[in-house]
Amino acid sequence: MTHITESKFYGKRFTTPETQLIFADETRYQRWLNIEAALALVQGELGVIPIEAAEEIAQKAKLENLDLERVKIDLELTSHSLVPLLREVQRVCRGGLGEYIHYGATTQDIQDTATVLEMLDAFRIIRRDVRAIAQTLTELATQHKETLMVGRSQGQYALTTTFGYRVAIWLDELLRHLKRMDEAEERIFVISLFGGVGNMSCLPRGIETMRMLAKRLHLNPANTSWHTARDRIAEFVMLLSMTASTLGKICNEIYVLSRTECSELAEPYTPGKLGSSTMPHKRNPEVSAQVVLLARMTKYNVAMSLEAMIAEDDRDLRSLRADWICIPEVCSYTAAAATLCGKLLKKLDICQDKMATNLRVQEDFIFSEQYMIALGEIIGKQSAHSVVYEASMQAYESGQPIINHLLKHPQVENHLSRSELEDIQSPANRIGAAKELTQAIIDQSNRYLGLAE
Repeated sequence: MTHITESKFYGKRFTTPETQLIFADETRYQRWLNIEAALALVQGELGVIPIEAAEEIAQKAKLENLDLERVKIDLELTSHSLVPLLREVQRVCRGGLGEYIHYGATTQDIQDTATVLEMLDAFRIIRRDVRAIAQTLTELATQHKETLMVGRSQGQYALTTTFGYRVAIWLDELLRHLKRMDEAEERIFVISLFGGVGNMSCLPRGIETMRMLAKRLHLNPANTSWHTARDRIAEFVMLLSMTASTLGKICNEIYVLSRTECSELAEPYTPGKLGSSTMPHKRNPEVSAQVVLLARMTKYNVAMSLEAMIAEDDRDLRSLRADWICIPEVCSYTAAAATLCGKLLKKLDICQDKMATNLRVQEDFIFSEQYMIALGEIIGKQSAHSVVYEASMQAYESGQPIINHLLKHPQVENHLSRSELEDIQSPANRIGAAKELTQAIIDQSNRYLGLAE
């Protein structure tokens, strides 16, 4: 059975070519070999192993030199994930020099370090694409800073707002994720080289070796063994899932606002794109729906990474192998979500005419708060709330404007005229600080992205 990310037909909806390459078998094996080669070279430099052995191991630790069919057969025999590969490198090294490969390390050191390098590659791709989305959102917020639309609360029409401010809220959330990524990078991407029970007992010049190897691999050294301290993995998975969830939240709003009864946003249409096999007229928001699905899928990887934090003793295979599932999946789903969301936002159809039309659907209901504030200055806010509430409920039943019922109320008719109440009905004057708040996020984003003048 093929995993959905490996499907030739549908895989691109669940991953990206870049991410697929990171987690391919050949890439993973070569990464393990690169770490073994780097370790040998460091140990050769420190005099822990002969320099001749270090250079021979580094030269031969390449997949093109190895017989992977032999490795596969040995895997079945040994049931060990790394030893068959090490044996094959040893076999192709001349003069017994391969005996020095993997000197003083343990399997989990190599595999954990490789996992971190995989995470780092995926992290850079995802951060790049999220930054691009942030730039697109910055442009959208700038373009629509004054585009009026109805604000909704609990699925109902509420008050007036702007589309630019809606985008600014998305952007502000995404910028927080980017800053979290910046802060977490030093903490998450560390090397593992601690030996069998994590105390470097068979690793000559262990601390020095670890620091030199970390520098060679462009990682940070770790303070202590993290064979059973999996918080970094959990933080990484959580961070990507949070980022994917924000992308899902954005696309969910696009999905909802593209409903026929809203029609304020729409996915771009291209000739030949089908929405339904039975209803030819349909233009379904399929990209939005896919991003929402991907975001929802990431949360199961979070649960797995948190389970893996409960590990026993000094080594626990049950935690290590969980990484092999949750990390590739969360990276694949988040990368796909970022790619799809980025392309969608670039060509998103913003239906300003429909936004303006929807503002007029409930006539003066969207000004109820302003009526309350104006009346509250005279009779008190809480009393005004009761009066406007009563008039609003009567308006629902009668189908007449709220103003008609307000003017019948003795606490209103003696203080406010119809013209004064009608003057309140200007959407452009009822958006509060939306423009200022939007501009503040635009400026913040431009500074972060290095786009400020």
